Amino acid sequence: MPKLKLGPIHLLMAAYLLGVAGTLWDWHEHYIGISNQAPHLVIDLGGLVAIGVLAFSDWTRISQRTFVALYVLLVLVVLIALGPFVLMMVARRSQFMAFFMSSVMTRGALIVELPIVLLAAGAAWHWLRLAPLNAWRIGAALGVVVVAVASVWDLYWHQTHPLEMGASMNMMALPPHQLILAGFVLGLIGSGVGTFMSARSPRSAPVEG
Repeated sequence: MPKLKLGPIHLLMAAYLLGVAGTLWDWHEHYIGISNQAPHLVIDLGGLVAIGVLAFSDWTRISQRTFVALYVLLVLVVLIALGPFVLMMVARRSQFMAFFMSSVMTRGALIVELPIVLLAAGAAWHWLRLAPLNAWRIGAALGVVVVAVASVWDLYWHQTHPLEMGASMNMMALPPHQLILAGFVLGLIGSGVGTFMSARSPRSAPVEG
């Protein structure tokens, strides 16, 4: 029997699957009236892993300057994405937490989210250049870009609808949350097709990292 060879495309599919699961979990938690931050951590991890796979696939073909820029951006994005979760776990009722929450509701917070969009777009562009374009590669790359853009839109939506927040919100009805799920599903379908094709024809498998 041929051995199953796991590669970046499998990790990419797992990342998108994690994002879909986290989004649906978050919808369910809000629907039943529970404000739980754990689903957000799952969503963020799914997005970060997807970006990392796209950004550093076939890293030997990346120039040193580009590699450093991608690495610095990734570290910054990790801090932006996971920092609030850690803060809520260790200092939920602190003055700093109160200051942070008030800062999130300002327009300046949207600028802080821009590195996520830039990194996602740069990672997708790098990955698409590694092999000829086709439908599944475009879907696998653009999925996380859609998620990143939708996340910024989600922050803006909550800033402009401050009274429509709470554990009992129907997140399924919010356009930004619908787009986040759509991005993860797009990436999952694309990477899933790529995984299937690599299993059928190893010689034409997607670019390995």
